[in-house]
Amino acid sequence: MQIEVKQKYLIFPVNTLSSYKKMTISCGKKQEYTLDIRLDNLSPNFYAYIDVSQYMGKMISVSIEPEMEFSFEKSDTINIPSLYHEPYRPQVHFTAKNGWINDPNGLVYTDGQYHMFYQYNPCENKWNNMHWGHAVSTDLIHWEEKDIALFPDKTGAMFSGSAIVDERNLLGLKAGEEPTVLLYYTATDPFSQYIAYSRDSLKTITKYSDCPVVPHIAGSNRDPKVVFCEEWNAYVMALYLEDDIYGILRSDDLLHWNLVQKLSLPKDNECPDLFPITADDGKRKWIFIGAHDRYIVGDMCKDGFCPTEEAKSLHYGKSAYAGQTFSGMPNGRVVRIDWDKWNINTPNICGQMSFPTELTLKKIDGSYYLCAHPVKEIESIYDKNEFIEDFTVHASTPERVSLSQTPYLIKMNIEPTLSTKLALKIFGIDIFLNGSDNSIKLNDISAPVTLLSEKWELIMLIDKCSVELYLDDGKIYLGTIDEKTYCDYNLPYLEITSSTDCRIKNTELHSLKSIWRD
Repeated sequence: MQIEVKQKYLIFPVNTLSSYKKMTISCGKKQEYTLDIRLDNLSPNFYAYIDVSQYMGKMISVSIEPEMEFSFEKSDTINIPSLYHEPYRPQVHFTAKNGWINDPNGLVYTDGQYHMFYQYNPCENKWNNMHWGHAVSTDLIHWEEKDIALFPDKTGAMFSGSAIVDERNLLGLKAGEEPTVLLYYTATDPFSQYIAYSRDSLKTITKYSDCPVVPHIAGSNRDPKVVFCEEWNAYVMALYLEDDIYGILRSDDLLHWNLVQKLSLPKDNECPDLFPITADDGKRKWIFIGAHDRYIVGDMCKDGFCPTEEAKSLHYGKSAYAGQTFSGMPNGRVVRIDWDKWNINTPNICGQMSFPTELTLKKIDGSYYLCAHPVKEIESIYDKNEFIEDFTVHASTPERVSLSQTPYLIKMNIEPTLSTKLALKIFGIDIFLNGSDNSIKLNDISAPVTLLSEKWELIMLIDKCSVELYLDDGKIYLGTIDEKTYCDYNLPYLEITSSTDCRIKNTELHSLKSIWRD
């Protein structure tokens, strides 16, 4: 079928249970754009917005294999009924307007803006057809979804990666006053590492070459994270190789890379992050962390990353995955976003990004611990604030606090005894704290509260379908998003029940405004 492109999107009917068809879009000598899409004219339950703006004003050919009749509509905008106010739409976590998202990619701060790229499938609310989506923020809280940044091409699907500002103009691409931003990404045919670049603060993005800067090394090697290493006066790339093995590569020019080390991270794989951080004792350390949030504290030595402690876990739970820290953050801040795996059947979206967390490194009893807290910018969406000072929950006599039907940030300072078993119910969601075995439990996920001494300091971030918990001053990070963490606004209260008399020194309840501005 021949189509003249006059509008940004072609909209195709999809049924997420139908069989896959191969759609090919071609235009003259331009690279063909191919997608796996479950076209269904008869009983669609999803509408795929396919961005064809790269062909604007031209005639394109659209073919389907196996052949079938198909229909489509045209639009310049994504028109979703009640967009950002659908029943399951998170209100303080980033989600795409339409389609599937997973791993955050290319997190970078430049020219006063935070850029977040992410794995994206516009064809349905399931994984496939990996593109790089793109969103921009000026405050880490409110995000504006931009055009797709990277499309699949003859090198394969666009898998995960990172971004860095070429401050020294090592690639010689700078044009004007703005520095060049480089995007390092994996393409899958075969698995190799490539570069894209932008000369205009990521308004436009161009692929550097059809040739990889890091050819295939092993397995499905992927997910490059690039950062400048002061110890080397050079750049380092962390790259997943296979099994639980990662590679450390070095470059002096951001273009030519040499493998200098292979590193094992037990019980983890995929999506490495590598970054320096200054601990609370003033020492500069490096963190190597995998997709499952197993991390190693170490130093950058002349031969690579040198662990100084055994691997630990930051996150406990089923949701947070493939976290990445922002490159180029001002004032030495270390800010991170994860992909929250989504297990809820929703009509047009799947997957949310975690609320941004600020990471610190604390030395406790001779060991370093990575700690996470919601970024301080969350205060900008505080709506109603309630402070409750010093009250006692008596044994087997529940205490209730009324809540608004909104997302919440709740902070509690609790003084338990070793026999205290505390049960919290928030919008019908159950959280348990057990003093006898120093544990916290959210539905069927539990974590050790290893630093319990005289108090529990608990932070809870509750959105439409998710809960994120921070305990032990951020050393324990526990979150999940599934049908059991759906907020039942028919039960608009926080209920506290204790097995013994338990003192709650103070409680802060902050209802949160939606991040989706009208």
